[in-house]
Amino acid sequence: MYTQRIVFLLIAAIMTTGCAQGKTKAPKQKAYFKLVEAYTQTTVPGIPGASHKTNYYFVIVWEGTKSPESFFWRGENGWLNCNMAKAHKISGGRDYTTQVVLPNDIHRKDTLELTTFTGGKFPIPAEVTGDVKNTLFFKTGGSAWLSFPVNKIDKHDDVIMR
Repeated sequence: MYTQRIVFLLIAAIMTTGCAQGKTKAPKQKAYFKLVEAYTQTTVPGIPGASHKTNYYFVIVWEGTKSPESFFWRGENGWLNCNMAKAHKISGGRDYTTQVVLPNDIHRKDTLELTTFTGGKFPIPAEVTGDVKNTLFFKTGGSAWLSFPVNKIDKHDDVIMR
């Protein structure tokens, strides 16, 4: 009888210990930024015969604890560097005013506008494969290249220079 009680208590202790242990999950990686808007806009020059220029714009809210060092856009047509600027929404419209900033001036909850530009010699890093398209690539302080796929890009009205 005494042995049965000990065996019963031992089994009960093992079962409750196993049930009481919480499930451990891997910590969820927090997003570095939230994409507010992505769009293209074409500038039509006022000079007949001059070529049109289409830029990509990405409005984001930075959520990372470390400032971004640089952004690049890998679209359908290649690898483009991005300018970073703080963005301030113009009330009653969809446009933003921008203020050029250095990367170390960017803090959590800042709204940024990333604008692609051509020119310069910015080779595609070896970590980025050629088959990845429509993706923002970025680095934070000392990180490897991080990526953010962009699924929807709107088209804003053309800007016609006069």
